[in-house]
Parts: sequence; structure tokens; C-alpha cells
Amino acid sequence: MATDGASTAMNSILGGRVSGHAAAARSRELPSEVTALAKLHILDTIAAIVSGSVLEPARVAQRYAQSVGGAPEASILGTSIRAPLVEAALANGMAAHADETDDSHEHSQTHPGCGVVPSAIVCAEHQRSHGQDFLRAVVLGYEMTIRFAEAIGRGMSFKHSSLSSFAYGALFGGGYAAGSVLEFDENTFRILLNYLAQEASGLTTWRLDERHTLKSYVFAGMPAGNAVKAAMLVRSGFTGGGDVLDMSNRNMLHAISTDPRPEVLVDGLGQQYRIMETDIKKYPVGYPIAAPLAALERLIGEHTIDPHRVQEIRVYYHEDWYKVIGDQSRMPDVNLRYCLAVTLLDGELTFAAAHDAARMTSPQLVALGSRVKMLGPNPGQDRFAATVELVVDDRVLRADQDGNVLGRASNPMSRVEVQAKALALMEPVIGAARASRSIEMIDSLDRASDMRELVAQLRPPAGA
Repeated sequence: MATDGASTAMNSILGGRVSGHAAAARSRELPSEVTALAKLHILDTIAAIVSGSVLEPARVAQRYAQSVGGAPEASILGTSIRAPLVEAALANGMAAHADETDDSHEHSQTHPGCGVVPSAIVCAEHQRSHGQDFLRAVVLGYEMTIRFAEAIGRGMSFKHSSLSSFAYGALFGGGYAAGSVLEFDENTFRILLNYLAQEASGLTTWRLDERHTLKSYVFAGMPAGNAVKAAMLVRSGFTGGGDVLDMSNRNMLHAISTDPRPEVLVDGLGQQYRIMETDIKKYPVGYPIAAPLAALERLIGEHTIDPHRVQEIRVYYHEDWYKVIGDQSRMPDVNLRYCLAVTLLDGELTFAAAHDAARMTSPQLVALGSRVKMLGPNPGQDRFAATVELVVDDRVLRADQDGNVLGRASNPMSRVEVQAKALALMEPVIGAARASRSIEMIDSLDRASDMRELVAQLRPPAGA
């Protein structure tokens, strides 16, 4: 980075500006549109935690939390289990990403909600925080998730690094959210960043996992647990001098990346709300599957298709996406071949089908999936757009889907659609009454006086 006067000035105040912003965010009035969208992201993430609580990645985290013992300080949502803060945050984080329904931010390559909300909610329950304080903490957490991941720069991407932006971004976001709930001031936030920097870790080896457990840990369980741990260390009196963002000295960003972008941490800080750029998924799958899936759904809706007469399923898509959702993935909800085949066979992609690992290996699905041809993009095709062609007898049926699939920030799901999604996810775990009541409470979260009242709704009824 250049060392002119302006850059030198920024070098010396970068950490102070970030810490000052975080401290001020506790009392900063949120614009109405930010509050409304934040409620939807909180609902969407809580629904993901509840629905994911019954899946294997969450179950193993719950067993771990129970094995640790200690004070029952916070709830593991979707269950009747209570655990110490750090273990509860880890278990809720594992659940939040277990079923691939959680939100995401494309440019920063992060899933903000699954790291931020688990960190904030365990602290908010423990502190008996007001809903408004929790809301502001979550908005701050999304801001810091996205900004820190972008500040680390292009060096943290599938093409340029083995480091995982999903783990790094969520750690900082979760830490700032927890610190906000714990009412940290500017100096305490500066110390917190020292400890978050020490906790920063994460590799892209999650892509080799076949059971979604390591992936859930990297994306959410580890960041949420480590974020809360760092916040509680500082709250307990751990000290840390210096500014780890001082770009004129040894600093955190240069330690992680060969090409950091520190200016991203402060550009527009306080005027922009990056949560407004974050996507809420329609489908319970890895996001790169959404565009081909939407195109296939359009064909199914427009034509009567006998899947047994389909000779080929041609997908024209950017080759980079196949590295994430291609044949290497053995997880059904992150495998494009399986998701397209089961959608064609069933007429739609259900939550159950997207998470049915046994069905993924059935001869019928394997045979249909073998007809999927993963091809490169058509000339001039945007990297987020997909084209799907079905070869049926002597016909070729074609559908194009641009990158603006339903659920993108530029094509958002409506409040009613997000609430319907949340109800469908939560009802099988906590029942219709509690799921409906939870949705109502989150819709009025800014008026809630004690977060424990919401958390109490997010467990199965007694005797269930």
C-alpha cells in the first residue's frame, strides 16, 4: 500500500474507526428498511438452526456440548439442551449451516447469518437483552463479516488460496455481534479484535467432506464458538495492546493475505448497510445450484416431461461452479448432478430429497444423473447465469436463467415468502404453534424486552 499522507493517516486510524463504529452501533437508529430486512435474515437463520438441529452435523455438536459439562448458560435451539455459551454457540452454528438453507453474500464469499446469529443469540439470551439491542448487534455482525472478508482480498478465494473466506468473515462478524450484545465500548472492541485475529483460521478442505460436518464447522460452528470465546475472554479482563489493523506496522491483514484491501473496512462505514446486499435462499442447496435448478423448474412447469424419456440434461454454466457443486461433492445438497436428477424425477426439489444421502446412491437416481452433462457457458453468458437443455426423444427443450434468481438481494423473496419458508423448516421440529409464534415474535423483535422469551419458543414442546 502506498505511504502517501492520506494513506498514512488512514493507517493510524483504521482500527480506531472500526472500533468506534462498532461501539456507536449499539445506539445508532437503524433505517426502517434495514430493520425490516434484518428481521427476515434473523428469521431465516433461526429457521435454519431449528431445521438443521436434527441433522447429523448438529447432532454431533450437541453431543459434544453435553460432554463438556459446565454451567447451562444458553440454549441449543431446536432442542431442550442448554450448555455453556461457547459450546452453545458452536452447536447452534453447526445447525445453522447443516442443511444449506442459510443466507449468503456473493461478493465476499461468506454466509453471514450462520456465524453471526448463533454468536449473538446465545449472548443475548444470557444477558436478557432487548430485541432492539440484538437486532443492532446482528446488523453490525453482517457488516463486519462482509467487510473483513473483502478486506482480506482476492488472495482468499478458491482460485488463489486454500484459506476459507467463509470461516474468516463469520468469525469477525460473530465476534463484533457478541461484543455489541455484551455492551463493549470502543477500547474493548479494539482489544477484542486482537483476540479475534488470533482465532482466525479456516481452510477450504471442507470441500472434501462427505457428510457436511466439517463444512458446517468451518462455515459456522468454529467461527461462532471462537467469536463468543474471544468476546468472553475480553469481558473477563484479558488485555491486548496495540492496533492489529495498523497498516504501517505488522498487521493482521498482511499476515493473512498477500493482497489485502484495508480501505474496504471503512469505505462507506456508517452510511452503507451491507446486510442489504445479502441473499436469502429459496432452495436448500449450495447457491451455485440455484440458477440451473430454476431453469429446470421452468421447463418442468412449461412441459409435460417423462423423466424416463430424457436422454440428456445439458447444463451450460461457468466451469468454476462445478468445482464447488460438481461430482467431487458427495453431499446431496451440494451436488448439482443429484439435485437436477431428483428434481426431474420428483417434479420439484423438496427439503427431504435435498438431504437424502441414501437416495443419492440409488440406482435410479444414479442412472438419471449420469445423463447430466456439465458443459461450459455459451458465448457471452454471464458467470452467474445458466442454461439447461433437456433432450427428450426428438425434442430439445431449453430454458435460460440469469443470475438474478429468486432470493438474490436484487430479486428478493417477499416477507410472506420468507415467513412461509421459515414455517416449513421449523414446524417439523418444534411444532406448528411454536413455529408460528416464533415468526410473530421475530416480526416484532424491535419491541421485545427479553430475548429469553423468543428463545423459549425455539425448543420442542414438553414431552415431544
